[in-house]
Amino acid sequence: MSTNTLQLTRANHAPVSSALQELFTAATNLVAAVSATLFKTAEPRALTVFEEAEQVRKMAEAYADSDRGFAADLFAAADRHEMANRK
Repeated sequence: MSTNTLQLTRANHAPVSSALQELFTAATNLVAAVSATLFKTAEPRALTVFEEAEQVRKMAEAYADSDRGFAADLFAAADRHEMANRK
């Protein structure tokens, strides 16, 4: 009768683990770069004089029913702002 002995050695997983960690880091960096490129927000720009006056006019329209005097003052202020800052 013969005896067979099976020896199991522990495999060295360090290179595989290290490679997977580097792959994960590279994938994370890639996703961040693609996301930053695709969803880039535009730099805020200064409003024009007309746009500023229009914002005040919209606010005046909101007050037109509840406080007509205040709404009229806002409309007048928007007009004055537009006239004073015309270029």
